[in-house]
Amino acid sequence: MSQPAIAETLFSILQSILQPTEILNPDSPDYHSSSQTWAFQKQHKPRLILRPQTVESLSKAISYLYTTDLDFAIYSHGFMSTSAKDVLVNASAFEDFHFDRESETVTIGAGQTWSDVYRKLEAVAPEYGIVGARTPCVGVAGTIVTGGYSWLSSEHGCISDPENMLDAQIVKYDGSVVWASAEPDLLWALRGGGGGFGVLVTVVLRVFPYPQNIWAGPILIPRKQLEQVADGIVNFLSQEPDPKITMLLYVMKKKLLDSIVATDSDMLVIHAFDANGEGHGRSRFQWALDITGAIDQTKSTTLAGVAELQNKAHIAKGTMKQSWAPLMLQDLSKDIIIRTVQWAEDMQQYGNSLADCTYLIFELLSSRDPTGPRANVAWPRPVGGKHILLLGPGCPSDEGGDVENFVKKLAIDAPAKVLGHDAEVHYLPSGFEEFHDSEKIWGEHLQKLQGLRRKYDPQDRFKGSVKLAK
Repeated sequence: MSQPAIAETLFSILQSILQPTEILNPDSPDYHSSSQTWAFQKQHKPRLILRPQTVESLSKAISYLYTTDLDFAIYSHGFMSTSAKDVLVNASAFEDFHFDRESETVTIGAGQTWSDVYRKLEAVAPEYGIVGARTPCVGVAGTIVTGGYSWLSSEHGCISDPENMLDAQIVKYDGSVVWASAEPDLLWALRGGGGGFGVLVTVVLRVFPYPQNIWAGPILIPRKQLEQVADGIVNFLSQEPDPKITMLLYVMKKKLLDSIVATDSDMLVIHAFDANGEGHGRSRFQWALDITGAIDQTKSTTLAGVAELQNKAHIAKGTMKQSWAPLMLQDLSKDIIIRTVQWAEDMQQYGNSLADCTYLIFELLSSRDPTGPRANVAWPRPVGGKHILLLGPGCPSDEGGDVENFVKKLAIDAPAKVLGHDAEVHYLPSGFEEFHDSEKIWGEHLQKLQGLRRKYDPQDRFKGSVKLAK
């Protein structure tokens, strides 16, 4: 029997296992939205999408797929650019939500977005907070297996830390369904281990009383004030940190600002967050508000409202070819801030389209060391890491392979450009690229993770970031 005929037979068996409503083909109306990747070049256009509605259906699908030669992958909402040539298993139907006030936990389907989680928690327990992703349209499962950062991380750590992620339900490669707490090494691996240990379907997360009168939002400052902004940030960071305060810094292009404010230049954006309230926030960020030309667009809102301020990220999904260099920084200097902004602006020499597709985001005071022994989490994190710098060169999706390869080289070279050639580079598991050094991410935990990948994915079918031990 020919290879195409074998594949068609395998597809027929899959279609007999699942309900018709759980299967999408390229002609289905939801096919594109159910398989879209963030980075266009990683889209493999799967021949079939499975969207199981129950754990039982998912179990049957995984146990069968694992016995075939079909190329398959696990997909939630596409921000990790996961795809496959044959079958994509879309887990977005797992969207249950249960709040337990007595234990102060939520049990949630791992296939939903953080926007769903924030909205549901606010509806049933508006006085509670949760360590969830800043970008509301990303999926729960993907953020957990890559550590996961939150507006609350400087106070409460990563999403996947033991005090936040308490347990998880997993469908293993053989179709068996387990709670990871019954297999402690599995639970450990899920805490930032890069995925590839099974399919995450349900998680138990801690919630806690949290202020809901949060002062947050963008302060727009003319690009020409970069040096003053850099001085202000460095001075701000030199003060005693408040775990309820964090901020983003990025550049917004003039053409994107036209619908927001009238301006004749690009703007620097300081996106402030202070859970101590408006008065406290204005006092701590007065240095930014007082810069000539600053435009104040902050407001008081809830944690769910803060998340929604970042709700436009999904618009760019699938529109560009992009490579990432997500970095953890222990310290931040004025020179690094200025060099990084200049790095992004230098993309203009390669054309407007490349410059427009390049991302630069500082996430300041956004991390802290794990509570307890570093051995408790799969991703140990660099000691003293406090800030995140996301560098993402990109180009339009219709550019050819030469430009795509050039973008990749820009991402490889970016850390040295902005930090210096002698700087020690620490990549984050999120945004993992094949050109990242796994040992520099997982360090002393890499060997254990490789062994667990061998145990929980013996044929390397789940495509985890950590490769199997040889």
